[in-house]
Amino acid sequence: MSRLLSNSVSLVRTPRIPFRVGEVLIGDDPFNGRHLGTVAVIDTPFVGLRTAGNSPGHVVFYDYRQLRYPE
Repeated sequence: MSRLLSNSVSLVRTPRIPFRVGEVLIGDDPFNGRHLGTVAVIDTPFVGLRTAGNSPGHVVFYDYRQLRYPE
């Protein structure tokens, strides 16, 4: 019973990421810079973007709150 309750509580605290794999987004933060890319990985609370300039297998990770849709 306690394990079920523990799992339920952890699911409630996990933020819902509003993006899906394959969507095009812009990530902007002072350490990684600004990149336009496609969502490759979602690992709560981080989202990995694959950009056109990256070598294969290279992904830049951003906090999901630093991402937005291009205008």
